[in-house]
Amino acid sequence: MVTRRDVLVGSGAIAAASLLWPNSSLAAVRPRELIAKPGQARLMGSQEPATPIWGYDGRVPGPTLRTKQGEEFAVDLVNELPQPTTIHWHGVRINNAMDGVAGLTQKPVAPGDRFAYRFTPPDAGTYWYHPHNRTWEQLARGLQGPLIVEEANAPSVDQDIALVIDDWRLDRDGKIHERSFGSMHDVTHAGRLGNVLTLNGKDNLDLQVQAGERLRLRLI
Repeated sequence: MVTRRDVLVGSGAIAAASLLWPNSSLAAVRPRELIAKPGQARLMGSQEPATPIWGYDGRVPGPTLRTKQGEEFAVDLVNELPQPTTIHWHGVRINNAMDGVAGLTQKPVAPGDRFAYRFTPPDAGTYWYHPHNRTWEQLARGLQGPLIVEEANAPSVDQDIALVIDDWRLDRDGKIHERSFGSMHDVTHAGRLGNVLTLNGKDNLDLQVQAGERLRLRLI
């Protein structure tokens, strides 16, 4: 027989455990699921054909991920691509096992598999995430997105906007130029330079701003 006293004692023990072990499963952050998968984007404008891309959640750029300095960050990568992939958290000082470099810090995540990324960012700032497996191809297909680590005392603004500036190398039919993936010319020169520029995955971006508003623009 369970008495009222048993229930109260048990509840108190659970609460005490969460205070003593804040990183335990009792206090774990609910992870955000991020799906790497094929998608489409109108990189050349709404009147032009859509371009087949690879993106996080099937879009470019991937969703803006936000967390707070010194707090646990949790993302579950789900791979729905036809080849293995990872996520590298560019510029963030984290545990080596979470750095997402295939063959060095982790095994690449095979198609149909998933991987749990867990870390606590020590520094606030504007970062971005992308694969570190066949990066020369997967990044060029669109796999990237913003990561914002908010400081404890952020400035007072009306809008905090991440702007991802990207260039794409497209064929005349608007598809990604696949024949030049891994080109030695690109490797030995300035990298893969594109012929189409986008801002947040669009050829033209309009921001709605009210008179007197204070904006924080994060350029990636």
